[in-house]
Amino acid sequence: MAKIMALPKIGVNMTEAFIVKWLVNVGDKVNDGDAIMEAETDKSTQEIYATESGIVAKLLVSEGETVECNRDIMVLLGENEIYTEKSSTIEEKSVVAKIPAASVMTKKGVRISPLAKKIANEKGIDFHMVQPGIPGGRIVKKDVLDFIQRSRSEPCVRVEGGNLEVIPVSPIRKTIGQRMLQSTLEKPCVGLNTTADATAMLKLIDKYKEKGIKISFDAVLAKIAAKTLGLHRNINTILEGDNFLVKCDINVGVAVDTDKGLMVPVIKNADQKSLVEVARELASMAEGAKKLQLPAASMSDGTFTITNLGMFGVDEFAPIINPPECCILGIGALKKMFVPDENDQPKLATMFQMTLVFDHRIVDGAPAARFLRDFKEFVEAPELLI
Repeated sequence: MAKIMALPKIGVNMTEAFIVKWLVNVGDKVNDGDAIMEAETDKSTQEIYATESGIVAKLLVSEGETVECNRDIMVLLGENEIYTEKSSTIEEKSVVAKIPAASVMTKKGVRISPLAKKIANEKGIDFHMVQPGIPGGRIVKKDVLDFIQRSRSEPCVRVEGGNLEVIPVSPIRKTIGQRMLQSTLEKPCVGLNTTADATAMLKLIDKYKEKGIKISFDAVLAKIAAKTLGLHRNINTILEGDNFLVKCDINVGVAVDTDKGLMVPVIKNADQKSLVEVARELASMAEGAKKLQLPAASMSDGTFTITNLGMFGVDEFAPIINPPECCILGIGALKKMFVPDENDQPKLATMFQMTLVFDHRIVDGAPAARFLRDFKEFVEAPELLI
């Protein structure tokens, strides 16, 4: 008997997914656990795995379509079974139901074919405005194309910025927006700024390079963060209701810029790993993030975040805290400048700005300042990490 597979929920915050690519075709044999599609979720582009076994009879959603969790996405048949639109049935919890026709029923009750919906989404059209060619029927490809043609024949209404390009908000961008709005509304934030000398850090990186070991600037900062958090457990804390939860694990996130938006790979138990281990893990996760292939588990449970915009020439900035964390550290551009040495004589050094933004509900200014002071000390004397 035919079975219908629904889109599984693979993350706590996942509500929908954007279908990037189907990995199976009609007629393929699928086993429970096989990868069937690539989909963009609230975290990244991930493979979705089958939760049923059988022969693919029909794909119920199209590439380029945004699908809610638990919505039907694929029809599967047993061996030697024949699929027909009108007579097929499905087996689900001992209840027999008819297989849905090849159309999509939206939240507002609009019936539209997958192809028509895909075209509408690609063209930035609200398909709820499209009228079906047959009154009471479903919207098909021709209806959408006719709507586009009529729109083009009408005079263009221009605003100051000229024509507008409508780009649907991706699940990743939507999640970033929701989390940043939550942080801005809920967290009373204060920023503390200081200047640090990166000369010793850069020499340390060069020493590893001479040995054929690649250590990034951000990797050293991540290790310094882990070391400093171990000395200031009040920073490694979140607020839940009326309780402060001091985290035992020190998990440092490092923001990575991707084509789909900001992602934050998290180095778990960074305080227990060597600098080389931190560097290799961060490099691997950053590459996965840029390819949109980083698992959601690798971007969860962070207790502190570092974000670096120095490579874009930004001198200093106050980033938004990644909830529910207590703090985030913004790193500015490296700059050569003359500073006084121990004899008050000018010396050339590589300096940069650091801005620590903290949740004032969890810590006050003085403890946050002590954390930033100690962080700076490790930056300027990285041999203390050992």
